[in-house]
Order: sequence, then C-alpha cells, then structure tokens
Amino acid sequence: MKYIQAEYANGILVLKLNRPEKKNALTQNMYLRLALALEDANHDDNIRAILLQGTSATFTSGNDIQDFADDGSETEKRASERFMQAVTQLDKPLVAGVCGHAIGIGATVLLHCDYVVVSEDARIRFPFIDLGLCPEFASTMLLPLTVGRAKANEWMLIGATVLADEALRAGMVNQVLPNDQVLDDARRVACVLAKKPHDALVQTRRLLKSAQREFVAARIDAERQVFRTLRDSEDAQRIFRDFLSRVR
Repeated sequence: MKYIQAEYANGILVLKLNRPEKKNALTQNMYLRLALALEDANHDDNIRAILLQGTSATFTSGNDIQDFADDGSETEKRASERFMQAVTQLDKPLVAGVCGHAIGIGATVLLHCDYVVVSEDARIRFPFIDLGLCPEFASTMLLPLTVGRAKANEWMLIGATVLADEALRAGMVNQVLPNDQVLDDARRVACVLAKKPHDALVQTRRLLKSAQREFVAARIDAERQVFRTLRDSEDAQRIFRDFLSRVR
C-alpha cells in the first residue's frame, strides 16, 4: 500500500496521506515523497492547485515516533525539512481537507495552506512541549499572527486540544462541515482555484505571502536548531521510550 497517494485531474494534484493503521503518522520516507511531489508540481504548468488530505477518519497524527526516534542517514533527517521548504516555496495554491485528528505537523502545516476545510469532529493539537520538543514550521510566529497571542499560548504552552468550531472562530480554518462533506468540498475549492487566471492567482498569492516569507524562513531555521537540540535531550528521549513501550 502506498502511504502517499497522488492523483491528478482537471488541474488539481491531490496528495493523500494513506496510512490508516498508524493514523497517518508521517515517516521520513513519506515526507520525502510529499516534498518531491510538491517540488514537481511547482514546475508543472498543468497543475494549478494542490489538495492535501488524509483519510475520512484522520488527517495525520504527526511524526511516527518510532521512525522519529531512530537514527537515520543525513538524507532521511533532512526529509521533513525538505517538505517544509517545498511548502513554503510553493507558488500554487494549497488546500487542506482535514477529518479527525491533525496533530503536530498536521496542525502546523495548516498555517501555510491557502484554504482549510475541517470536519465537525476535527481535533487540532500542538503537542510539542509534551514530547520534550519545541514547535516547528514557523508556527511559533504564524500561530500568534493568525489566532492571537492568548490563544497561541493556550494551544502551544498548555497543549490544549482545539475543536473545529474554536479553530474556525480563531481564524485558523475556513470551513467546518460534516465529516462526509469535507473532502468533496476541499476538492471543490481546489477546482475553483484551479480555474482562476493562473498568473493573477500566483502573483496575488505571492503578494499576500511576501511580507512574511523571509521571516518564515528565518523562523523555521531558528526552530530547527532548538528542535534538534531538544530532540536529543534526555527528557525527549525518555518520553519517546515511554511512548513506544506503551504502543508495542
């Protein structure tokens, strides 16, 4: 079974996370496949919009802890970073269809999307501190800018689970729909975007993001350095071991 499924039709590239037995937890190989697909899409004139989705039950539970805790090659270690770079350098509009849990990078990636549709039962969470880590993907900058400092503190420092309606009120998502309508509506939005005059859409999107693009890259780099240090700390390693002992 392919954990990343790519489907192209009518100017839309659909990237589906499909590892339901692990709640779509992301491995470095999955990050690499996503990054390569996004990089190719960015240079393919036939692709006008991209839809990122999970299954009808789960968007993603974040990093696969076993994969994350294991030492890997330098190429593997850079795969998640390559994915982040591919997203931030994307010129095409990115739509997310979110059902169920969106945890860790499943939450932070939404801050980079142009339109986000979530299910009524969606649960968004930034659990980094509880894992002995710090947030990534420039989320320490983008989340306060999006939802305000108070909510960002609550969601990141306390690690509170964010329900769909609260995410909508805070301005983090665009729509909340019944679960069985989410993926169809996200595709509909992607279709609308794909039919827009391409150059006008790309240039307007660049203008919308230009004020923060340089700051996003700098924040990702700063978070990465702290993240790597914390990842190797005894606190984080103990938390990983405890987690893995419970799921085996």
